[in-house]
Amino acid sequence: MIAPLHRKTVVFAGGGTGGHLYPALALAHAMPSLDAVFLVPPERGDAERIGGAFRCLPLASPRIDRRPWLYPARLLWAVGRARRKLTELRADAVVGLGGYACVPVCLAARTLGLSYYLIECNAVPGRATRLLARFAAGAGLGFASARDGLPPRLRTRVCGTPLRRGLRATGGPADFDLDPGRPTLLVVGGSQGARSLNTLVLRALPGCTDLNFQVLHLAGARDARRVQEAYEGLDLPARVLPYLEQMGRAYAAADLVLARSGASTVAECLALGVPAVYVPYPHHADRHQERNTEEAVRSGAAQVVREEELEPSRFRALIEELLLARAGRERMAAAAARLGRPDAAVDMAAHLMESLDGALAEGGWLTEVGE
Repeated sequence: MIAPLHRKTVVFAGGGTGGHLYPALALAHAMPSLDAVFLVPPERGDAERIGGAFRCLPLASPRIDRRPWLYPARLLWAVGRARRKLTELRADAVVGLGGYACVPVCLAARTLGLSYYLIECNAVPGRATRLLARFAAGAGLGFASARDGLPPRLRTRVCGTPLRRGLRATGGPADFDLDPGRPTLLVVGGSQGARSLNTLVLRALPGCTDLNFQVLHLAGARDARRVQEAYEGLDLPARVLPYLEQMGRAYAAADLVLARSGASTVAECLALGVPAVYVPYPHHADRHQERNTEEAVRSGAAQVVREEELEPSRFRALIEELLLARAGRERMAAAAARLGRPDAAVDMAAHLMESLDGALAEGGWLTEVGE
């Protein structure tokens, strides 16, 4: 396709977690003709996640759950700062990533007459997405059920969750000094780790040491030392890492994933055909992590176990049924691959370009969309 005469600037606003940031990075990579700039919360690790791939600038945003009586004044202040940033960057449009950090930037865009587009990868739209949807030019959705919480007039497309680059990796357990001949359980708490999930797994593993499997455990930086010390007292092959940027390597080594059910994790397991057991985070008011799993469970690609149900006996049964039984694993993997949306980033990029046509199109010139 023909590239524009000059690069348009699109500001991606939000972040704070990998679940918000990684789909946005995949979307930005799918639009190479645009100049993508990320405005992210300071001190949440987003600059390290972006790793120099795009310009990244800090912008503080208030949270409504912290001193809510001050939120209106703090939001007004944040909108003013966001207006100055957008003006300095000569932004042509804004993409809101969901979560509190995108709210002031999207509101600032509206006051400046700029269009904004929303990314909503969860099955239930978050509070920020619902607030901003009324004036959005469009929204790319990870799940069809998200439409139920959005205005009917909003221009939406169910694209799936854009997948991070390099997700399809080669390799196996040997890359982590594990035995290639043993089935491997990958435990993932998310980019921030999940202490309660780690604790449940560590409590259950002593009752499984007689089984022929091994563990690759991504414990999160704050909990890695505790998890490592626990494995040192077990007669079970394991590798503990605080975090892994190249998640494709971990998935390539895994025969079964045990994880929280954030939208990105679910989408990645489906796209790669990896069987999964999801333990949804139980403290979200809308319980969106449970909703994220529904299609995968119906298709036979995954199972869901609530935290209170993950007793040692249930954990052992899952290992025997889903990890050690090869035929069952293969059925789940095939079901996952049928549901996966590996081209979600390109599909969402095309929808964004259609939705923001007035902001990004230049006469008859089109903006390139590609991998």
